[in-house]
Amino acid sequence: MRQSIFITQPEFESKHWRAAFPGCLICTKEPNRVTASSIIWVLAGTPNWLELVKKYSQQRLLVIVMTNELEINQLRSALEAGAKGYVEALATKVIIEQVLETICSGGIWLPGQLLSNLVGALSNTPFKYASTCELELLTKRERQVVDIVVTGATNKQAAESLSITERTIKEHMGSIFNKLKVRDRIQLMLVVKGH
Repeated sequence: MRQSIFITQPEFESKHWRAAFPGCLICTKEPNRVTASSIIWVLAGTPNWLELVKKYSQQRLLVIVMTNELEINQLRSALEAGAKGYVEALATKVIIEQVLETICSGGIWLPGQLLSNLVGALSNTPFKYASTCELELLTKRERQVVDIVVTGATNKQAAESLSITERTIKEHMGSIFNKLKVRDRIQLMLVVKGH
């Protein structure tokens, strides 16, 4: 059975950690013993937190970084160090359980608030539509929406840019996902950029 080990700062603990994982270990320094099935949760800002992420990631352990404040640069550092997830330290029990389920299934966990920023950071180069992406299936307006959202824009930003409502953007996005057979913005960006 997997044991969650939370490495945190003195006097900082969320009640949700024990609620999600009753047998977890919560410590303020590196634990004495970890096993191959340990899940390591490291609070960003804890002394040497990036080194801990690197160390445990190199041991092929699943590492999740928790934060008190979501920051894109901190997210980047955590992922570069080998973290498989980045989550708010005070996230609910349900979110924490979903993070672990996602990570254990081979996925990564990123907070929705930073996802559009991440897409935008990945989209700094001019894009060309891939030949496998059937954009001719899209209406002119849907293509305009695609051009905006692949830069990392939120629905609200896209709506403002096109002078339409956010609800209309959501309807366009649903139609775009169906026509291009993608399930989310990341997949849309990858398909459109030809990766």
